[in-house]
Order: sequence, then structure tokens, then C-alpha cells
Amino acid sequence: MSMSKPNVLVFGLGGIGGVYACLLSLSERCCVHVVARSNYESVKTRGFRLVSPKLGDHDDIQFAGVWRSCREANESNVQFDYVICANKALLDAEPSLSEHLRPVITSTTSIVLLQNGVGIEAPLHESFPNTTIISAVVWTGGKMLPEKNGIAGVEHFSDLSLTIGVDYRANGDKAEEDAKLDRFVEMIKAGKGGCIVTDDIQSQRWVKVIWNAYVNSLTAAIRLPSHFLFAATPFAEQLSMAILSETSTVARAKGLNIPPETEQQLFDRCKAGIPGAKGYPSSMMMDCIDCKPMEVEAILGTPLREGQRLGIPTPTLLTMYTILKAVDLGRASPDL
Repeated sequence: MSMSKPNVLVFGLGGIGGVYACLLSLSERCCVHVVARSNYESVKTRGFRLVSPKLGDHDDIQFAGVWRSCREANESNVQFDYVICANKALLDAEPSLSEHLRPVITSTTSIVLLQNGVGIEAPLHESFPNTTIISAVVWTGGKMLPEKNGIAGVEHFSDLSLTIGVDYRANGDKAEEDAKLDRFVEMIKAGKGGCIVTDDIQSQRWVKVIWNAYVNSLTAAIRLPSHFLFAATPFAEQLSMAILSETSTVARAKGLNIPPETEQQLFDRCKAGIPGAKGYPSSMMMDCIDCKPMEVEAILGTPLREGQRLGIPTPTLLTMYTILKAVDLGRASPDL
């Protein structure tokens, strides 16, 4: 990388991608380009809007480049130092994420994952064995806003925090990869974002997926926030603890650092809900309601398969995975 301002490409200008594209743009430490597939015309011609209690309200954020695809971004002849993936983690999607990204990956590009789920780094390591992959657990709240005066935008709410680290590649130069991580973290902090750097990002990813396997699967299955599940029957607590326990057991069997209080803390957090709201909603619940593909493989499929590989019974994960895969198929094929 040169010591001039790095070029950053954000792939996926949804809630999380929109927040971090704005944050990095406001940091003035890098040149931010975006791949905006669904709102390209609006963002290209009118800019982008941010509503944030921490970053302020901005009606006209202009990005250095707005592209329909990575192929189009590559045709601009800009060499990207970081490509941030903030799209849905759909491990069974076609074309794959690797295929989308291939045109913009060079020998100096680092990939940054701002996605849910586990098992998401492996396909990228296979496709780009010489590329640094920075993986982040996202604790930031962000959602798309309706267009205002023809301007697309995003609202940031709750936290503005990442737990982040390198998913070190085999035979890679650790010092070189750490330097790339440090430069990215500096840009995030300059934009007022929080970062907790860890050398064990996979343990942190699995803590988050224990939460996601629990909250996302249950709220997607009932298409309602978690409060309704607990209000319906006391058996909801048993179901919840089964999902939490099975996912945690798999993670610990993998040798990951999952604190013993994790399951109870996540259960208590969900049951308490968001102050002033009826429990927790989830992105998977919203995708289900909106008939969009759900992150079933990254959130449930990988823990289920890892459990089978390790000989750990995961009957509840199996049940939730099978049901939501069928729902996903039905949403994608309304004529079935």
C-alpha cells in the first residue's frame, strides 16, 4: 500500500455498509467508493444521507466513486487497498462472493468482512490465498431509510462498535497482516467508530453466532420479535437454552474460547429485550418478512455441520436449520 490516502471499496450499501461507508468518508482518512446495486442511480446523482446520534446528521455525503458492480469499479482503474464486504453472508449464493470480488482484488488488496455468521472466511482464503482477510464482529445498529427528496440514506442506532482481527492465512506474514489491520483500525477510529482488536477473532465470531443462531432463527421462524415467543409458552425458555447450549458446545469442542457464562448472558439479554420495544427483532426475521434470502448457512448451517463432524448431537439446530431452509426455498419460489 502507498502512504497516500488508501482507496476503500464498500460492497453492499445496506444498513451496516451504509453506516461504515459514511463513517470512513467522514474520517477523511481514505477515499471511499461504493458498490450500490439497488440504489445506484440515487447515490450516484444525489449522494447519500446519514442520521446518527454519534456521527451527526448529514444530507449529502458524496463518495469518491459509485459503481453498479465490482467489475465496473475495476474498469475505473482505481486500485483498492481495502474491500469491505457488508453484504449478506449467503454461503450458497450464485454467483459467490469470491466471484463478485475477483475483479477488484489485487496483490495489495485486503478484504474486510462486516458480516454475520461463521465459516465465511474459508471460501475467500481458497479463492485468494495470498490476500489478507480482516474479519469483524459487528455490534453496530444500522438500517436503511426511505428516500427523502430522492436521496437514499441510512440510520445508525445503538452501538458503533467492531470486534476485529486478522483471520491469518496459512504461511502468511503475520507482521504484514497486522500492519494492514492497524491501518484499517486507525481509519475507523478517526471516524469515531469503536474497535476492539483481538488475536482470536474466531472465538468472538462464534460468540456472536451463538446469539444469532438463537435470536435470528427463532424470530425468523415466527416472523415476530422475541417477546412474542416468551409470551406464548414457558417452553420457549427450554427451546432457547437448547439452541444456545448446542451451538456453544460445538464452539468449545472446536477449541474456541467461549466463556462459561455466555449462554445465560445471551438468554437474559434476549428475554429482557430492547428497552421500550417488544423483545428483539432480527435481520433474518426482516429478510423472511421481505421475502429476501436468509443467512441460514452462515448462522445455522456451519454450526450444524461442525457438530456433525465432531460427533456432537445438535437436534435443535437440525430442526431450526431444516425449517428455515424450507422457508427460504419457499420465499425464493412463490410458485411452488
